[in-house]
Amino acid sequence: MTDNTHSAAKGIVLSLLGFSLLSFGDTTIKYLSSYYSTYSIVFYNSLFGLIVLLLLSPWLGGIKNTLKDGRRGLHVLRGVLVFAQLSLIVYAFTQLSLATAYAMAFMAPIFSALLGIPLLKDRVSLRHVLAIVLGFAGVLIILRPGLIPLEPASLAALASALFFSLVNITARYMRDSNHTLLSWAFYPHLVIIAILMLVFFDKLQGPRLQDLGYLAFMGGVSAFGAIAIARAFAHARTATAASFHYVQMVWGVVLGYFFFGDRIDLWTAVGALVIIASGLWLMRVERSVVV
Repeated sequence: MTDNTHSAAKGIVLSLLGFSLLSFGDTTIKYLSSYYSTYSIVFYNSLFGLIVLLLLSPWLGGIKNTLKDGRRGLHVLRGVLVFAQLSLIVYAFTQLSLATAYAMAFMAPIFSALLGIPLLKDRVSLRHVLAIVLGFAGVLIILRPGLIPLEPASLAALASALFFSLVNITARYMRDSNHTLLSWAFYPHLVIIAILMLVFFDKLQGPRLQDLGYLAFMGGVSAFGAIAIARAFAHARTATAASFHYVQMVWGVVLGYFFFGDRIDLWTAVGALVIIASGLWLMRVERSVVV
């Protein structure tokens, strides 16, 4: 096995782990949305995520090394992108089922692969393009344009996909200082939230004692998931790492059914299978490229 192949395989495992962890965090977000506003959920997710990062900072390069990183502008930009993406997708989860929100958010791998061409100079073969198109076809099967109206929550999920793809692009730009990526992603957008809290303090809901465990779990799995995904994009090509975003559809269906009683219809099931097939195909194409 070549070094490139080993790196791509490691990126695939990290991508699967990261997106799976985020799905459990998303389920917690949807549960808490019955009691907390979008603004409050974003704040507590960021707060507990930052606590996790501070605890892990010795293994992520240390706080001093993070603050010494010379590309602060890129890190701040990444933090702002994370804040925008998180705010949009949290709002979508409060209004839509997990599966429906994920269907819209699944534009992220497509955005990542397409933006990777001009921004990262990624070379995309015809087989890459066909795999991406197949994944997009699966999303269309789920959404059934013209039959299901695009409501604000759906548009918010779609916009979050664009921001998420840009977050992943910045991870590739800074792959040589990857240990600082997550710290700089959380610090700026937590500062933004802190400023907003001062302006809109009356809109921040205090945590209920019985919810502290849920809030800590939400922020913790979000932080660990983000760490895994950042490392995945450092090891694998954008198109490959992004394709495993689709595993969240499986989790969305399973967790949505067991925790919220959401049922998946035939069209969604067919679309999910098409999306998964496209991801597996993209992995096979990538493997043939790096061998």
